[in-house]
Amino acid sequence: MVFNAQGIIVPPSSALRDVVSHYWLCLNNVNSMYVALPDGAVDLVFQFHGDAIYSRVYGTTTARVDIPLEQGGNYFSIRFRPGQSRHFIQASADELTDTYEATQGLLKFSLGPLTEAVLMGNIVQHFNRVLETHLAQLSPSLQPIDQAIHLLEAAYGAVPVSEAAAVFGQSHRQFERVFLETVGVPAKTFAKIIRFQHTTRLLASPSKISLAYIAAELNYSDQSHMSHDFKRLAGLSPRQFIQSHVAFLQDPDRDAVLH
Repeated sequence: MVFNAQGIIVPPSSALRDVVSHYWLCLNNVNSMYVALPDGAVDLVFQFHGDAIYSRVYGTTTARVDIPLEQGGNYFSIRFRPGQSRHFIQASADELTDTYEATQGLLKFSLGPLTEAVLMGNIVQHFNRVLETHLAQLSPSLQPIDQAIHLLEAAYGAVPVSEAAAVFGQSHRQFERVFLETVGVPAKTFAKIIRFQHTTRLLASPSKISLAYIAAELNYSDQSHMSHDFKRLAGLSPRQFIQSHVAFLQDPDRDAVLH
């Protein structure tokens, strides 16, 4: 479990860790805004307001989006790993990019008896059970597109897309089509997003790593190249990011979440 300025980040059950990154729970929210940065993932978000429950599916974004929040509201969300929303959401990932939709007709599974009592009890346990049951019926296997995604993630995006296409094992055109449908953005854009996400983690490191070192470490052509990509995705420069001390909860430290 990881505490964040905007809530609590909780890992899923071990049976779900290949498909679900984490859960996010925020009770009696005090923030007026949620900062969503590009991450290549799809989120299922619930807002509890008394007896009313609103649920939406948010696609990945290609630029920073500031999402208004209800102060005093209760929120719970599920972050699917890149490419894994296909097991749970009817729409392809590219249909949701840079937008959101109400969940009616979009979910491949039943939410179960979802009430505010469940939220205030153990909603994580509830969704572990719901998602595990659904996944057991599907018995999904590792696909070539998953291997391509994993390759880009393992290299922090600093690898030629052609290598990911080679892992996919079909034509480059077919690879690009399947990748876009599965992740929501082209492979080249996803690689930039993954590299950007790792850049934010390094910038937030207490060891105060230099910008020049980060640029070289992540295989940018130079520091200017890194700053340009960073500003396009985050809406602010790396130096402004360091000074802002913004807690971007949608991409927590993975080791901290899982242990």
